[in-house]
Amino acid sequence: MGVLLNHLPSLENLDARLRAWRKAHNTPAKVAAAHRTVLLARVTQSMEFEKEPVSMARLQTLLKGKKVAKR
Repeated sequence: MGVLLNHLPSLENLDARLRAWRKAHNTPAKVAAAHRTVLLARVTQSMEFEKEPVSMARLQTLLKGKKVAKR
């Protein structure tokens, strides 16, 4: 188990990365945009895995202009 722990980042490193992310994403709009980017990437990966003919650019085109209802 000790060998595996050598490959983990330190708590200080993780804390610094989290603080930098929070500084860069300091508004709800920036957080939403970051999550949307990750979500689009995951959907694209899934569609590629399923052999669907949709690219990241095509997904962005399809989603542009569509408003998501707020809960």
